[in-house]
Amino acid sequence: MSKVPLAIEIATKAHRGQVDKLGADYINHPMRVHRNLLSHPNFKNLSLQDQDDAAVAAIMHDVIEDSGDGPDSEKFTKQDLLALGFTDRSIEIVELLTRSGDVHPDTYYQRINADPLAKLVKWSDIADNLNVYRTAGLDPEKRDRLAARYERALEIVELANTDKQWLETAKQHLLAL
Repeated sequence: MSKVPLAIEIATKAHRGQVDKLGADYINHPMRVHRNLLSHPNFKNLSLQDQDDAAVAAIMHDVIEDSGDGPDSEKFTKQDLLALGFTDRSIEIVELLTRSGDVHPDTYYQRINADPLAKLVKWSDIADNLNVYRTAGLDPEKRDRLAARYERALEIVELANTDKQWLETAKQHLLAL
C-alpha cells in the first residue's frame, strides 16, 4: 500500500506555517518536487516499490531538515518517520537529501550522486528551485546565487542527456501549486 498519502500528511504538518523565498506556503515546494519526479521519464521504469519510496522521499525531502522551524510546524526525526511505517529505503533517501552543517556541499552531492533514487529526487528538487516562474520573482542577485549553487550541484549529481532535456522542460512547468 502506497505511503504517499501519509507522506503528504506528515510534510503538511512538518511545514505548517513555513514560507518559501517568495513568501508562498512552503508545502507547495515538496508537492511540486513530487510532480516533477512523476514527470521524469525514468520514473515509470522503476519497480512499484522504488516508485513509492522515491515519491515519499520527494514529498518529505525537507522534513527532517526543516520540520519544527515554524510556530505551527511539527518536528519529525528519522526515528519518528520509521515508527510511522515508512520503509527504511524511503527514509534513507530522505536522509541523503537532508543537509547537515558538518558535511561539505560537494560531499553531500557526491552521496546523492551514488544513489539512483536520490538523484531522481534531487533533480526534481533542483528543477523546482530553478523554475523560471519562481525565480522570476527573486531579486537578480539571489537568483544568480541560486543558479550558481545548483549549477555546481549538477556538476556532481550527473545527468545523462535525457535527464538534461527533462530538467530543462521541468524548469518551465507552470506552477499549479
